[in-house]
Amino acid sequence: MFLVTISMVSKTSVILTFLFLALPFSSTACSKEDFQALVAFKETFSPNTFPKSWGASADCCLWGNITGCKDGRVTSLTFTSDVFNDVAALDLHGTLPPSLGDLSTLTSIDIYMQPNLYGLIPYNWSKLKNLETVAIYSTNVSGPVPSFLSQLTSLQELHLDYCNLSGALPPSLGDLANLNKVSFTHNKLTGTIPSTLFSRLDKGILHADLNLVENQLTGAIPKSFGRVPFRYISLQDNQLSGDASFLFGKSKPSLIQVTLARNRLSFDLTNVEYPVKNVQYIDLGNNEIYGSINEQIIQVVQEIHLDVRSNELCGKIPRGGKFTPKDANWFADNKCLCGEPLPACK
Repeated sequence: MFLVTISMVSKTSVILTFLFLALPFSSTACSKEDFQALVAFKETFSPNTFPKSWGASADCCLWGNITGCKDGRVTSLTFTSDVFNDVAALDLHGTLPPSLGDLSTLTSIDIYMQPNLYGLIPYNWSKLKNLETVAIYSTNVSGPVPSFLSQLTSLQELHLDYCNLSGALPPSLGDLANLNKVSFTHNKLTGTIPSTLFSRLDKGILHADLNLVENQLTGAIPKSFGRVPFRYISLQDNQLSGDASFLFGKSKPSLIQVTLARNRLSFDLTNVEYPVKNVQYIDLGNNEIYGSINEQIIQVVQEIHLDVRSNELCGKIPRGGKFTPKDANWFADNKCLCGEPLPACK
């Protein structure tokens, strides 16, 4: 005999549970585990938050915002407040639900433009051993970057941008051998950048991306980063100090972009060589960098944007090959730089 007391559970839960039991199931029908986790997720938020497709079929792969399924198991979720690749727009009010941690086959979570979503990243998410991508963008999710993320051994991309995260980056993120894209832009992170980050990167991974723009990070850039095959590294708008010359090198094949502007970096640029093959953009502006610009920069094979404004550089600006600087602002406010596009050297 099956008894349900309406006062003990919500009407939504009762309706969806009966639907789950009553509808005929095919081989692609949602698993019981995933069905229950999604119902719990839905009930975290106020009524009418989700489209009618949520719960309209036993096959959860047909529900709105379920962007990936395999053999009736949920693999990908996308929640956005704007229409995005035909994903239903949602406006989530509340905290991040721990119930998503019960979707054991999940490989991707994407949450965009949810300013009314707040609170901590739930510890229950540490169970998501298949998770490869986490992208939480433009929310009010707060608290520290959880150290339990290091338990997500399949994680490849971690994007927690435009949130209210604070505290230090956990060194344990460096334990993740597959993690090669890390982005925590526009948060309130403090402390130093862990030297362990990317330290165990699988040798089969050809490049890494790091974006820590606009935080409150201090101290030196880890020397260990000189061995990381960076493609993009963006650390501007922090309070970083010391040397950054080891990020460069003539033979670094992956490096495309380096942005270090508006820090307190101080090193001699004179003998710094620039990657020849792929580099396109270097921004070192508003630091305390001294010396001169190496003539070797004219060897680069693509047009390169070099911005060194507001430093302590001297000497003639090189010119030749693909390096033909035209904007004087990129070189302004230095100690004694000269030559086109600045006034001629005396």
